[in-house]
Amino acid sequence: MNRLRQRLNPAYATWLAHVSILPPRPLNASPEEALTLIREKCFSFEPFEASLDGVSTFWPVNGVVYMSFSAGSRRLIELHELLNQDCLRYQEPYPYIPHVTAAQELDEAGAHAVLKEVSREWADYQGETSFRIESLSLVQQAPLNQWIDLAPIPLGSLLAHPRP
Repeated sequence: MNRLRQRLNPAYATWLAHVSILPPRPLNASPEEALTLIREKCFSFEPFEASLDGVSTFWPVNGVVYMSFSAGSRRLIELHELLNQDCLRYQEPYPYIPHVTAAQELDEAGAHAVLKEVSREWADYQGETSFRIESLSLVQQAPLNQWIDLAPIPLGSLLAHPRP
């Protein structure tokens, strides 16, 4: 997915494929306070399986082409609702829809062309489409379309789910 993103949307080539749980927002607390709150809430939220199943676009609302989920979508929404509280609360401009962005900030022609290309690539894809979501990353926006990883955040208790 990362190579496809780099080819189709080079302005965002440095961003790795990901699922945003909380879209970018102003914080009503320090990063340390936000991190503490996120860790506390994620401690009781168990890891889960997710699967990608198709390609779609948010056009005409915005020029995003994305991969949708067949499994794990409800859990991602629950995690979003759990975290969109207290100092992290923000009234987002759009309803939360779990997805993995393939390309963004496209005009109508670009959105349709990228949708066609990603759909063709997806139809030919023979790799794994499922993955386990075990952790989050708190990130901070930096200049030039860059994001800085501030901290990893495990889901669930590490003691209850030791890694093999």
